[in-house]
Amino acid sequence: METIEVSNEKALKALVQIKTYCAATNLDELNYVIKIMKKLQDAGVTKPLEADFTTLKN
Repeated sequence: METIEVSNEKALKALVQIKTYCAATNLDELNYVIKIMKKLQDAGVTKPLEADFTTLKN
């Protein structure tokens, strides 16, 4: 399987498009994921799958 680089911006765009077709029962969960991705992007996290979040506090 080929590795494809996906930016946070592309991922957010895809999630928003998916939201159009999402079942109403899952909209809250999808909105939650979109908020998380936006927050990571705003915090400057460019590669969240490679980031070390162990030092973060709630």
